[in-house]
Amino acid sequence: MKRTLFLAALLLGACSKPAPEGKPDILIATAWARETVPGQTGTAAYMKIANFGQGEDKLLSVSADPPGTATVHQTSNEGGISKMRPLSDRLVIPARQSVTLDPGSTHIMVMGLKAPLKPGDILKLRLKFERSGEKQVDALVTGPEGP
Repeated sequence: MKRTLFLAALLLGACSKPAPEGKPDILIATAWARETVPGQTGTAAYMKIANFGQGEDKLLSVSADPPGTATVHQTSNEGGISKMRPLSDRLVIPARQSVTLDPGSTHIMVMGLKAPLKPGDILKLRLKFERSGEKQVDALVTGPEGP
């Protein structure tokens, strides 16, 4: 299902009016977040960010609603130990390419949630890009395996 939604989004993006030369054209698809249990104040969100334009863009910041802090994190494996750290630089979305935010890799970490998120809820995210401005994203809350 995840692949089908992304392919549909890609086709829609490909059929849309092209961005002016040198400009990015950002489309976000298949956004989802993991459910939480009572007392858990954080979750992770994942998505594909496609740039159909001819200029690169950079993800500058993320915010979440319900209120919480949101940052882009990178998971790495060092000596058999998984470590998660905020991304030290902006996330680059190259021209005519896509970037996937996946479990165990780059993702959006949302902390400070006031209530549990259950499957079917929507986690509203706002992604601020250097050239494309702000994009509102509705991440579907699912079980740990995703949609």
